[in-house]
Amino acid sequence: MMDDLSQLIDTNDIQVEVTIRIGKTRLTVGQLSALRGNDVLTLDQSIADGVEICVGDKLIARGELAGDGTPENRLCIRIIGAAESP
Repeated sequence: MMDDLSQLIDTNDIQVEVTIRIGKTRLTVGQLSALRGNDVLTLDQSIADGVEICVGDKLIARGELAGDGTPENRLCIRIIGAAESP
């Protein structure tokens, strides 16, 4: 029965939004409204901590920031591994 169902659904056509979490910080509304170009926000983790890869609110994997090696050097994520199960 399950094989029949899997043939009805082409998972290659189902898109999901992937979110990359790199850290967080807390600001007051006053601090937020005072931000200007070239200001820097310090996050709660170091670059070595990597990033969290999420679908919805679910953490699915961990990764690290990378460049793609093109002249534009677009920001990329290198997958390190799957998230640990709770």
